[in-house]
Amino acid sequence: SVAQKRVDVGLWRLRCRGDSAMIELPVKGSLESFVTDHSQEFGQVKQLLAGGVAGCAAKTVVAPLSRVTMLMQVQSMRPHKFADGMHPNNRYMLESVKKIYAEEGLLAFWRGNAAMMVHRFPYTAITFWGRQVMDDHITTRCRAVMPDNVRSFISASTSAAIACIACYPLDLVKTRLTVQTKTKYYHGVVDALTKIVRDEGPRGIYRGLPPTLCSVVPMIGLNFACYDHFFLLYGDLGVQPVVHSFLAGGTSGALVSVLLFPVDLVRRQMQMVGFGGRPQVYGSVFEAVRQVFATGYNFDHSHGNWRRTASGFREFFRGLAPELVKATPMNAVMFCVHYQLLNRVWPYERPPNETR
Repeated sequence: SVAQKRVDVGLWRLRCRGDSAMIELPVKGSLESFVTDHSQEFGQVKQLLAGGVAGCAAKTVVAPLSRVTMLMQVQSMRPHKFADGMHPNNRYMLESVKKIYAEEGLLAFWRGNAAMMVHRFPYTAITFWGRQVMDDHITTRCRAVMPDNVRSFISASTSAAIACIACYPLDLVKTRLTVQTKTKYYHGVVDALTKIVRDEGPRGIYRGLPPTLCSVVPMIGLNFACYDHFFLLYGDLGVQPVVHSFLAGGTSGALVSVLLFPVDLVRRQMQMVGFGGRPQVYGSVFEAVRQVFATGYNFDHSHGNWRRTASGFREFFRGLAPELVKATPMNAVMFCVHYQLLNRVWPYERPPNETR
């Protein structure tokens, strides 16, 4: 029933808040004593760890597709390769996969994954934890009456903004390490941060932050709101809640990726401005948008104006195919792992059916 499905979501949210009782064990050591005496804090730590581990697991699974997507997204930053009938690299998914494997080998599909994990763990940990803190604050302290999906959107968007700003330098480094091909300019996270500050100044580590916020904040907000909605919807299938979580995560990930992909493409390109000490291609987001459109428009010069205009707009969706293939399983795995970790009884934690 709908009521039972809402109870399931409510129990999931209680676990996200860390509202699980602790086993009353005889204190035999400092660890048992600490966990028993700080049950609420342990619940918050559980939420942070579950979010971080879920994000890393999901991102590692789809790391090859992440790299293919990024390489395709930044192609319009090289307009000279589109001129005079030339065919630039990484315009199509299978072509990009073959090129990476032929030139760099199998492990190249996971290039930049270490930096990705350094960024992903704190980012998803803060997002999941902050979302639940905000959700609890809106529900209990502000006593605001609003639909569940709206509350979820506001809570997740707020936590995403905080996580994005806090972890943005690592996000920038992750992008630049991932799109490197045969010629490497950056050698690791620390080296990349050092060279970015040296080449572009301290502001360089936050290059592209405004479009990133415009992309990530609504994306995460919609992702959580859609997840809650689809979690209830898939309850009609009559399968285990963990399956609901997997399906709801995959569906919400695909939907949100399609809606906000053009913004994500622009923010990736802004992150690449000044890459490797090169001259700045764009001075603003507006210039980036204009260049992306012009690249597609000028490339299709053999057709009429309307066809060229369509090609210009299509350039904003360059890399959407691998993004969808990536985002759907990544989101499904992330929410599924998070759900499983929260619903497992951790050491020294009382099972849900026991009373304190």
